[in-house]
Amino acid sequence: MKRFLILLCLCCCCAASSLYAADDSTAVIARLARQLGVKPADITPAPIPGVYRLLLGPQVAYVSADGRYFLRGDIIDLKSGNNLTVAERDQARVTYLKKLGESDMIVFAPAHIKRSITVLTDIDCDYCRLLEQDRPALNAMGVEVRYLFYPRDGVGTASWNKAVSVWCAKDQKTAFTAAMQGKPVKPLKCDAAPVTAGYEFGRLLGIDGTPAIITDRGKMIAGYIPIDAMADMLGVEPGHAASPAGAKK
Repeated sequence: MKRFLILLCLCCCCAASSLYAADDSTAVIARLARQLGVKPADITPAPIPGVYRLLLGPQVAYVSADGRYFLRGDIIDLKSGNNLTVAERDQARVTYLKKLGESDMIVFAPAHIKRSITVLTDIDCDYCRLLEQDRPALNAMGVEVRYLFYPRDGVGTASWNKAVSVWCAKDQKTAFTAAMQGKPVKPLKCDAAPVTAGYEFGRLLGIDGTPAIITDRGKMIAGYIPIDAMADMLGVEPGHAASPAGAKK
């Protein structure tokens, strides 16, 4: 059965290749961009002939050259065994976060940054609070921790209003730390665009739980992991303190 599926895929790829061999990829990309309502820069040829990679914010998908078939999933090179989509997906997250920038984040950074993580967090999430307990130790290891709000219950809920209130606080770091310790949050109102930005990012990623952690290399970790495991994954030495955490916001 496996051999049959491989042969079938090869036949389909060969057919697509012959069908679009004479069609210039630039023209295909321009046509697909118009058809799908995206920028031409977000479409590039995929490793499979007749298939194009489609960048959808922090997500990666594929589309057939005729624009008829939309594909979600991974492309695996059976010769090398490499998952070709993983690296593309990681890079898509990194690119999206660079465009988003730190203006919509609450950032806890050591003086000398070795690695960085971006965390989609919910003030009312117990595991998010556990991660925040680990944050000073992560800072001491040289790990920058950048928080984006992702109130899981949605717009206008209690968690959402807490996130907005923390963002609107004069001292965001102090308000955030207190809120993550379960202390009462003073209701405040201001421009909630940064909370919306984090929430929309989480929706684009399709996450259904918090914390969702993204490393500076784009790897996504679904859920809390113990600090020693985090240090090992990031390649930093636990127990070797860097300079105390400094304030970016």
